[in-house]
Amino acid sequence: MSAPVRGDAEPRWSVRGEHREGARLRLYCFHHAGGSASEFARWHRYLPEDVDVCAVQLPGRGARVKERPHTRMRPLVEELAGQLETDLPMVFFGHSFGALVAFELARALTEAGGPVPLHVFLSARPAPGLVTYRGSIHDLPEEEFLDVMDSRHGGVPVELREHPELRGMVLPYFRADYEVIETYRPAAAAPVPVPATVLGGTDDSIPLEQLEAWREHLSGPFGLRMFPGDHFYLRPRRTAVLGLVRAVAG
Repeated sequence: MSAPVRGDAEPRWSVRGEHREGARLRLYCFHHAGGSASEFARWHRYLPEDVDVCAVQLPGRGARVKERPHTRMRPLVEELAGQLETDLPMVFFGHSFGALVAFELARALTEAGGPVPLHVFLSARPAPGLVTYRGSIHDLPEEEFLDVMDSRHGGVPVELREHPELRGMVLPYFRADYEVIETYRPAAAAPVPVPATVLGGTDDSIPLEQLEAWREHLSGPFGLRMFPGDHFYLRPRRTAVLGLVRAVAG
């Protein structure tokens, strides 16, 4: 897959908690399925002043709620690549679904011969081609979809059950993100030559071997770190996780 590399694009996909004029490094953060840029809203407070934190906001949610969400990986990545600000060295952090997006974006940038990330953090996601759950859910009837979401991840907000208006706003991008995941097929291509750290929670449902399998898709220096916690271990373990990011940022 090839993708444009532009440093002058309007950065409408990026949400910043704070604009940092003298930044020397840009951290792009990619959220989980059904998530939004708000997952990383406070990260800038815990990183050095010279790190510009950009949380990626995919279409269909937040300020982009009127935009049609992507349902396939390739066009999502191609459009996102055209929106990157490449005037500074970049680091990617992708959580769950966001890990696949970050990885495929790094691949697209590599194939395009443009600036590539100095490091990618791939969190709580099996390696490409591997899945934790079998079967497709993105096209299930509404109540069944919510039931499966609840059984897999727990804690589906009561408001989604009780308020049709809220479901009408939220479920389209939930379904779209899952359709991207369920139709995604990794390319038969050479490993991506970028340094990477794979992260996981010890109580998550993802087997350790599925995290270690990322080695097959990357040819740069590779590390694996596990943290106490479930699929969203990064919330209570934010300080430790951002310590790894700080170490890469120098």
